[in-house]
Amino acid sequence: PLSLANAHKGPWYQGPGIGAPMHSTDASTNVTCRVLGRECGWGGFNESRHGGRGGGGLMRQFVYSRFKPYPWRFTDSPDASTSNAGLSTGAFLRTHEGRNACLLGGTKKGTLCRFNFDMPTPVWEVQVHDEAVTRVQVGGSAVTAGMRVLSSSEKEARVWEVDEQEGSIGEAPMLSVPECANASFNNGCDRIVGIGTRGSTLVVDAETGATICTLQEPGHSGAGAGAASMRAMRHRRACFSPDDQMILSDGVLWDPRVTSSYVHKFDRFASYGGGSFHPNRPEVIISAAVWDIRTNFKLLRWCPPLDQMHTVFSPSGHVMYGFLKYFEEEAGAGASHRMHVRKYKHMFRTVDAVTYTDIATVELKDNVADLIVDTRDDVIALMESAKDSFAGYSGTTCRLYEVGRQKASRSDDEDEEEDEEANEGSEDEDMDDGGSDALGGLFNGGGGQVLATATRSMLGAC
Repeated sequence: PLSLANAHKGPWYQGPGIGAPMHSTDASTNVTCRVLGRECGWGGFNESRHGGRGGGGLMRQFVYSRFKPYPWRFTDSPDASTSNAGLSTGAFLRTHEGRNACLLGGTKKGTLCRFNFDMPTPVWEVQVHDEAVTRVQVGGSAVTAGMRVLSSSEKEARVWEVDEQEGSIGEAPMLSVPECANASFNNGCDRIVGIGTRGSTLVVDAETGATICTLQEPGHSGAGAGAASMRAMRHRRACFSPDDQMILSDGVLWDPRVTSSYVHKFDRFASYGGGSFHPNRPEVIISAAVWDIRTNFKLLRWCPPLDQMHTVFSPSGHVMYGFLKYFEEEAGAGASHRMHVRKYKHMFRTVDAVTYTDIATVELKDNVADLIVDTRDDVIALMESAKDSFAGYSGTTCRLYEVGRQKASRSDDEDEEEDEEANEGSEDEDMDDGGSDALGGLFNGGGGQVLATATRSMLGAC
């Protein structure tokens, strides 16, 4: 008998991009055939730009299931050659009209460091906060108002002007916003949203620093919150919608023009996992739940791979990176003053943001403190924190991974030994992917694999 509750599909049914092609317009399962089909223009425009029907999903599966460790890393472990404060977060910064890339890393002692990828030590280090830096964001336009860096701590947020040629920030901040944690720009970079005291959400003008509005749930002042609840509030994050009309803060949807009450409060199925807007759809992703925000705010689907995970979208918005964000929790009142650390799986995932299917899971060595995506989607940075409640502090490591490159068949230990040899100037040529000019090829616009570049360009049209 057929079920009336579930959609019935016969045994002959195959979705686009699943199994062997069933129709002449279906994309081939071979990536070379798909790239060749696009270059030759076989079929109509909608089919040829992806190599056939369902080719966009196959391309995303191909590119975002391959991550190659980059021959650069920074660590502050006690046995490392460099001894700097542990990195907590960061952001990519592109200078010289986007041709060169560097990494801005926020540390636990309140400094901001710039790293070039040809040396394991920071180029410069500036004191930006008195507390640990919890978030760093690069915004602005090089054509209009120039690039700006927004740094946040648990007590304040500051805006810094960026020198385009030197790749450095000013000695004094352009703007300081007190009592504003985990701040972020909107898409136009003219407003800032952050978490204020007692769980409120602040919207601030990015030019003058004037408070535009304060959003807080009626009857929820946070005055009676305990230490654990106040710590959870400090880890909350707020973000603007793609059109800058709505704000999502801790599962609550707000309209900044109407501050008296919220638009909708979504159900929380997990204690952890942040919320974010889908950049290409009228949807909100909170942990594993995907909600519709058009009219009825119904639950559209459940995505198990993203359960209790924080999500970061790729620049195109077609792929999500999910990771279990590492942070410490205060122990109970009867326990000692030491911190209790959650047990995490050391990994991150990629999920197709179009079909919400799992693409790949990458195993790591340590807990993930933050995941940063380059604006060109060529590389990602991972802040890995190696700390537990028994062994104590053992350092923070920042690693880079090239997107769309096949990982080498050697072990991680051998890769690390090769990295050390590269730092000494004895790096051998990589015949497979042009590793002899890897730094210039990846970050200065040249080199790289032709196939990875072609597939990434096809994804841009998805």
